Amino acid sequence: MDLRKKAESSAAKAEEKASLLEEKLSTLSESIDREKNRLQNELLQMRSESKLSVSRISADCMQEKYELEKKSSIISPEVPSQDTNLLLKHLQEELRNYESEVREARKLKASHEDIELLKEKLYEEKSRRERTELDLLKLSDLQLNVKRLEDELCTWKSVVREIPGVSSADDILPKFAALQKEVVDSMMRAGDAQARMKEIQVSLDAAILDKQNAETEAAMAKERAESYKAEIKQLESVLGLITEERDRLKDVVKELKERTSLDGGTESVSGTIVQELEASLAKKENYVTELENSLLEKKEINSRQQNEIKLLNERLANEARRVKMLEREGDRLRSEISLLESKLGHGDFSSANTKVLRMVNTLAVDNEAKQTIEALQNELQKTKEKLQAVEELKKQSSDAGTHVDSYIAAKIKQLKEQIATLEKREERYKTVFAERISVFRRACCELFGYKIVMDDHQRPDGIPVTRFTLHSIYALSDDEKLQFEYESGNTNIVVNDYTSQPEISRQVDIFIRKMNSIPAFTANLTVESFNKRTLS
Repeated sequence: MDLRKKAESSAAKAEEKASLLEEKLSTLSESIDREKNRLQNELLQMRSESKLSVSRISADCMQEKYELEKKSSIISPEVPSQDTNLLLKHLQEELRNYESEVREARKLKASHEDIELLKEKLYEEKSRRERTELDLLKLSDLQLNVKRLEDELCTWKSVVREIPGVSSADDILPKFAALQKEVVDSMMRAGDAQARMKEIQVSLDAAILDKQNAETEAAMAKERAESYKAEIKQLESVLGLITEERDRLKDVVKELKERTSLDGGTESVSGTIVQELEASLAKKENYVTELENSLLEKKEINSRQQNEIKLLNERLANEARRVKMLEREGDRLRSEISLLESKLGHGDFSSANTKVLRMVNTLAVDNEAKQTIEALQNELQKTKEKLQAVEELKKQSSDAGTHVDSYIAAKIKQLKEQIATLEKREERYKTVFAERISVFRRACCELFGYKIVMDDHQRPDGIPVTRFTLHSIYALSDDEKLQFEYESGNTNIVVNDYTSQPEISRQVDIFIRKMNSIPAFTANLTVESFNKRTLS
């Protein structure tokens, strides 16, 4: 607003000044023209009059001089007459007239000089007028520029008002840089969230398929349990009939024994009958024991099937919980993706949540890739365990094996396809990471002049650290290497034979221990190595 007011006031002042100058210039030019014309006319008139008067006076003077000489030659000087005095007076008057005419001539000359000065002033005023006209043209251009600047200023002010967190024009460039970082970070997070959502979607589909398979297995197990229960009931009824028949035969044997005790004559016949009855009774008892054993086996099978049904129900409940959990995770990721897309759309920005843009092939990304590969391997191991459990279940329940062969074959095919997909993904990740890491190392070598080798190891106290070994491309031997240990955000130099040299040790003391600047140390060492290499 201050700039706009100043521009408006300066424009108004310039317009007023230009109008005043135009008025003064017009009046001055008119007065100069009138004065010039008048002076020119007077000059011409005075020139003509002066010429006539001078010629007339010169002629009169010559004539009077001639007459005086003539008279003086005739009249003697001792007897001056009255006419001579009159003539002298007349001559004195003429002389005074001549002097007055000379003064007028001098005035005319002075006026002529004044006319020349006025001409010079007129020329100066004309040049000043031309400069004023040029200034007026510049003023119009300046007004256009001021108007354009005011429009741009209004546009920028509206833009600044629409940008959150910006109070002045100096905050715009850092704001745009921060917004660019935020956009890139949001796009990276959105990509990660979409990848995670796809993985969760795949896991959700697998969990739903496992749930359906578990439901079918539970239904088949229930059917088998119902059939086993029917068989057990049938066996129990048969066992009841056989026990009744056994009891009846025992009663018959008792009666026969009582009859044999009463009738002694028919012992041989009754003995044979008793033996036959006892044999049949033994057969029936054996049959009863076999039925009891088969009943026990059926009960054991039934209990085992019930345990399997319980396990399947537990698996079904676990899969249902897993499906719900994956659905919640999917909803959360969808909401996060929509939030990130909305932020990316209208450019929300929070200085508290601003993150530094990181390169793709960093340690965090490598660790995340390793964790992803480990998770895929764990999922593969779980799938193999499920497959082994299904095969064991098929071996245990041979009756139900024929019904689930097709399902198991389809499941095995699906799992093999998933395993192949996961292995391809793992190989692709490994290839991509290896390529990116190699590109990053080559770029570091070309940009900073050092070949960097990284390895992880543990200290004697068990603390894991990362060691970086730097080889300069200008080194004269392989022994010229720098070693640094990185732990929890702290980087320390490792003393070796190369850094123990007096010159290198002095640089370590100056740049690292005193100034706490490893980049300055490596840059100075690179320059010295380059000079040694080129000079040698």
